[in-house]
Amino acid sequence: MKLNLPSLPSPGGAGWSVALALALALQVVIYRETLQDFMHDGRKRLLVYKTMHRRFANQRLKRLNSLGDDRKSQWMWKKSPQSDVVSVDSDSSEESADGTGSTDGLFSSQKKLVLVMVGLPARGKSFVVHKTLRYIEWLGFPTRMFNVGNLRRKLGKAGEDAKFFSADNSDATRLREEMAMDALDDLLEWLETQGHVAVFDATNTTKLRRQHILEKVSSHRNVRVMFVESICDNEELLEANYRRKLSNADYKDKDPEVALADFRQRVHEYQKVYETVEDTEDGGKSCYVKVYNAGEKIQARYCQGFLQSHIVSLLQNIHLCPHRIWLVRAGPSITSSKGILGLDTELAPEGHRVARAIARFVENLQLERPMEVWTSPMKRARETANYVPTCDLKRYVTTTLLNELGGGDFEGLTYDEIERFYPKHYAARLQDKLRYRYPGVGGESYVDVISRLRSLIVEFERKKRDVLVICSESILRCLMGYFAGCEAAKVPHLQSYEDTVIELSPHRDGCDIKLIPLEFEDSVEDVASVQ
Repeated sequence: MKLNLPSLPSPGGAGWSVALALALALQVVIYRETLQDFMHDGRKRLLVYKTMHRRFANQRLKRLNSLGDDRKSQWMWKKSPQSDVVSVDSDSSEESADGTGSTDGLFSSQKKLVLVMVGLPARGKSFVVHKTLRYIEWLGFPTRMFNVGNLRRKLGKAGEDAKFFSADNSDATRLREEMAMDALDDLLEWLETQGHVAVFDATNTTKLRRQHILEKVSSHRNVRVMFVESICDNEELLEANYRRKLSNADYKDKDPEVALADFRQRVHEYQKVYETVEDTEDGGKSCYVKVYNAGEKIQARYCQGFLQSHIVSLLQNIHLCPHRIWLVRAGPSITSSKGILGLDTELAPEGHRVARAIARFVENLQLERPMEVWTSPMKRARETANYVPTCDLKRYVTTTLLNELGGGDFEGLTYDEIERFYPKHYAARLQDKLRYRYPGVGGESYVDVISRLRSLIVEFERKKRDVLVICSESILRCLMGYFAGCEAAKVPHLQSYEDTVIELSPHRDGCDIKLIPLEFEDSVEDVASVQ
């Protein structure tokens, strides 16, 4: 609103202030109605804003406190039973080969998978099986291994010599085939009732045996077969594998040299009939992956499904080189030390003390070559990593994949406040901590965290250097759950160790886990920082 003021005396004049006051009073009188209308409109706008804000807040509160009778909230993954219904286009070659469909909170697929191991004895099949099963189970698929050798020993055929495995021994050949088919029947029955991925662990070295497997599996709908062949031509590795075999039940209490000679003869009997997997099998559509020398080389064909492609990706990165991975929680931040969920804040005084203890741990390491440090871009993680000495540091990696589990709308609240104001969400999280997703933008569940860590797991499997990972509580649980061989449902309930370094040492039979408490020095610097 423009005011048309009359000409005023000079500011230096005596009547300037009086003239200005009279002019303003005149303008108010002239535009009184206009000013009243303007103020009235302003009050109306303010009232509308307050009403809309109150209505939005009430709706948000109602939304947060209601999960729905059927628990189909957009923040909760509904755990549904496996469906036996086949999609009309589920066999389309353009679709995912495993028919991945509706989710049960992890990953779900209408098509189940049988991994058929192929290979001569002592070629690394167990190494490949353990790596694959651990990864699939961590992703959330129910998995189980069916080992024909264990069934044979259970049926009283432990300790059989090499003649039992000769193709010229017709009775033994028939018996071994019957045991293999019995194990396969158990496998398929388990898949039908409760499983999703099963491993048929045997040599399966002939085309005839593999054809029998394909015929039996084809009688069950929604089940795919993937051959996993382990090949080893490294003499040093073979010799080590041969000697490791002497510890199994077939050679218990036997002279090592006699047992080794018998095992070599057993391998020779298998070599007589050994036929590698070829493209012509399964009607020319055989799905297989061949692993040479425990990951030195990979050959794959028709591995286009979700699970198949992830298995190939994992097997491309496995190796036998010894290395260590250290997991440690970042120092507590200003908000986390108060029990507040989320928020990206700096280290608290106690957090700096923890960071210095981590740095001392790194300084005392005996490293054969420079290590790597991985952390998230969150302030407390970066500030913790800044204390790590750089003299033996090869690479420093910051990635959002290591960000803590997102709290969504509940960031900035304590768990006591969530329990008080949003009791249904609090109860839902306690009921299913794995699938519960925090509401709002950025809210995540442990399922989401496992999903985004998939590529990082493959990266850590590939590493041959030692790696220090500075992460949050949820990330530590997920990473430790994988290397410890835990199924997904147990991951959210794993103990997260404060002021402790978790040392992981992967090897061919699994992973050794060692807990190393941080050493705090009550130095003047530490005491001053805490005060």
